[in-house]
Amino acid sequence: MTERELADLRKELDSLDRGVVEALARRQRIVEAVARLKGDPAMVRDPDRVEAVLANVLQAAGLAGLSAAIAEPVWRLLVERCADHEAAWLQARAEGPRDSCCGCEDGSAAR
Repeated sequence: MTERELADLRKELDSLDRGVVEALARRQRIVEAVARLKGDPAMVRDPDRVEAVLANVLQAAGLAGLSAAIAEPVWRLLVERCADHEAAWLQARAEGPRDSCCGCEDGSAAR
């Protein structure tokens, strides 16, 4: 592989990463919409829904040629982090206005 080929592949990966970030941001907005409907941090985690999401992802991964060894742990972590965000989002609303949706960017870490 030449340096040029490597650079081109890395550029393609960077572009794909930006698309993944955009898709994850959209997913986060949908998670927040779900949180608004649930309204209660205690309702955030639903093990049956997690398993249904994973089954859907693994089916889609198989069709797309994505290894289940990559898809499953990535989505388990994604779903867990989204649940954490959803709970924090709901908790922040229960506590009142803040500088950010869940307080994660309120600047307290920089103080």
